[in-house]
Amino acid sequence: MSRSTRSSWGFSLRGIVNLVLNATGVAAILWWSVASFRLHNLHAPSGSSEDDAVALEAPRVGKGGKGHRPPKRAYEPQPASENAADGSKELPEVDVHPSAATPAAPLGDAQTAQTASQEPFWVYCAAQWSDCWCPGDIRWGNEETWHLVAAKPGSDINTVTCSIQHLPDNVPGDDGKHCQCLVTPGTDFHRAMNPMLMDEADADAIGASTVASCQLFFAARKIGPADKAQWLATEGLCSEAWEEKAHLNRSYKAGARQINVDMRQQLMRARIDVRFKSNWARLRDSDGWFRKAWVSYVGGPPTSQFVKMAEELIKSVHYFSENPILMFNFGLFTPKSWTAERFPQLVVLHAAPLPNEPRIRRSFNFNKLRAILMSRALNGVEVDVDQFVAPGADRLFSLTSKWVNKEYSFPLMPAHFLDWSIKDQPAAPWWPRYCPDPDKPCPMQTMRWCHAHPTWTHWALPFFGRWVRRHFRDERLPNVTVKHFNAAGLRVGDINEDEDLLNVGLWEERATKQWCKIDVPATVEFDSLLSWVQHHGNRCMEGIGCTNIGGDKRWYKKGVPKVYWTAHHAVDPEQTATYLERIRKRHQEGLWPAAIVYEQRFWKSGEELKKEHPELACLT
Repeated sequence: MSRSTRSSWGFSLRGIVNLVLNATGVAAILWWSVASFRLHNLHAPSGSSEDDAVALEAPRVGKGGKGHRPPKRAYEPQPASENAADGSKELPEVDVHPSAATPAAPLGDAQTAQTASQEPFWVYCAAQWSDCWCPGDIRWGNEETWHLVAAKPGSDINTVTCSIQHLPDNVPGDDGKHCQCLVTPGTDFHRAMNPMLMDEADADAIGASTVASCQLFFAARKIGPADKAQWLATEGLCSEAWEEKAHLNRSYKAGARQINVDMRQQLMRARIDVRFKSNWARLRDSDGWFRKAWVSYVGGPPTSQFVKMAEELIKSVHYFSENPILMFNFGLFTPKSWTAERFPQLVVLHAAPLPNEPRIRRSFNFNKLRAILMSRALNGVEVDVDQFVAPGADRLFSLTSKWVNKEYSFPLMPAHFLDWSIKDQPAAPWWPRYCPDPDKPCPMQTMRWCHAHPTWTHWALPFFGRWVRRHFRDERLPNVTVKHFNAAGLRVGDINEDEDLLNVGLWEERATKQWCKIDVPATVEFDSLLSWVQHHGNRCMEGIGCTNIGGDKRWYKKGVPKVYWTAHHAVDPEQTATYLERIRKRHQEGLWPAAIVYEQRFWKSGEELKKEHPELACLT
């Protein structure tokens, strides 16, 4: 090879190398610039990019049944439109306030609504260890392995306890086993079932309007402060754009137990029960929000103890409150006896159950937090189905508005009847971070353990959203040092229950306010008020209802005051019904004392109590 040839070849090679290196450098600079911009905006307020496109497509959930319910399309996304002025993309227009005028198919009228599908299909009925209540065949198992429990001829209902004690262990070692129910389209049962378990077309055909969804929250985000708070609360659960930004920040790294964004979008959807559309339209404001509302949740067959307890709770609201109660159903269906005429303050809303796949399964009680986020209650009080409401309970709404505001944007929960610590829960993963030794200072624990019966205003919605997001994405809290205390890191997905998560969240964000015991621990404690007569004056004379909630060394040395606005652990529906009638009668006769009890005395108000006992940290 000649010198000229070698020289020409060498020059060409160096040129190519230089071009490649230059191109690589330019690409790296561009990538760094884009990544830095996106990372910088990760923590920006939701409103800072309100005009940008956020593509929201809910997961698909449909018929069949592998593991958790197989997906079907939650809504058909339309192509995003170009804004001629700035070239930005926008979501399709949606009706932010769905109309109540959509005709609903009356239950029992087989000719009213045409279903989109005619073939029988399987729907999720019950998790392992629970009862499945179904008018057709039931199957038990998981994935492709099923044991069929055929409906008995002549029987209206097929009932099965979904456990290996009652059914074959056809998938040994699989804790995702569950029961499914075979539903025939067009039947009364089909029209009465949870519309979130139907095909979309079927749910629309019977008039079960979508009243909560990521798309609705996004579309309404500019309307008012509450709508902005709603989107700030749900953006991390709903937004694919938020998820993309989170991938660039290690602080937001999702863990192995994360629920993906498609499924999270589906978990933020709810439909109205067609029987309660008139109540829903009448009780909410024109902006789509409930001014004040009790919020609860249930899941189970109508004959179950939980549904019977829920009915007594609903009755108590009608007896002693002026405000509506929103009951979220996460089960297959609700009793036919629940009607708008019988319960004019009741609104029944339906949402899909949590996923059943073992890796991403969550406790049923996380439905409480979903209900709060989807309720659109400006001022809300959560009540579990094993509670009931008592005279004066509506005072909670005005007091919550007083304490939960822009400056203090956290929910309020009542002090627990036990001062939980690592001594009681040695295996709980959060104590090494917050209080490894309760006999020493614990700067990370800001108040006594709370019971998970929160009250809130819209200002607290972002708090709920942050912690549901952290749990559903299985995020991790990093190691921190507070007042020379080295707090261990904590994987949020390892927190198993809603109450645990809410306490961790309140401590982590340095919240300091809690209710006194507004959820009296036992129904029988109301006997102390039922035995009161006028000549007793302000003295509480008889029974355990006159005593303080147990004290502790750190927070309430003399104990916690009781406030008889709600009862907890009302687990016997027949007993609860009896108590409600007795309380109602005494209240109507003017023989009901003041609700606050402390040091065996009735107190007319929190101000009166605080004046004589300024050391009390709880609110009432």
